[in-house]
Amino acid sequence: MQIIRLELGDLKSNTYIITVNKQCFIIDPGFEADKIIDYIKSKKLVPQFIYITHGHYDHTGAVKTIKEHYHIPVYAPLKDKIWMSDSVYNHWKEPIPVDQFVVENDKIEFEGLIFEVIETPGHSEGSTSLYCAPHLFTGDALFKESIGRTDFPFGNYQQLLDSITKKLYTLPDDTICYPGHGESTTIGHEKEHNPFTK
Repeated sequence: MQIIRLELGDLKSNTYIITVNKQCFIIDPGFEADKIIDYIKSKKLVPQFIYITHGHYDHTGAVKTIKEHYHIPVYAPLKDKIWMSDSVYNHWKEPIPVDQFVVENDKIEFEGLIFEVIETPGHSEGSTSLYCAPHLFTGDALFKESIGRTDFPFGNYQQLLDSITKKLYTLPDDTICYPGHGESTTIGHEKEHNPFTK
């Protein structure tokens, strides 16, 4: 499995392209759909689906364009539906085209691998992480030596700390974390060095 990180948009959101045998899926296409599509074309990849870790606009802005280009399904957390539906919280002013909403312990199969949905609320009510050992895509819950903001609507600081310490920190120390912004890290490193969870 190959994991490519594209840092896109003014907010430098991470979009991940996960590839096995020229098949791929896309996590959090937030901005610059053209750059994502150009990369996929350059590697002659065949996209299978899009996964959204949470509903904030900097992780969903390129979803519609990519979905329409490749005609692939979109998975997103049910509890963040308000950010992606026709509501005042939707920055893009039009619904994000989600095909299937996911909840805790849902599993998504990709090229013989199983990716498990872990609900990690706090940054947003519906924030999720996507886990396929030893890889963990944490969205904006856990960053390298930091955590996600909780001052947005439906954010909750204590809930976020609980998500990290009671769920993510129970995973093996060598679990590689791929966050929604910034560099990758490991669970072991964060348990030792993250000042927010000490």
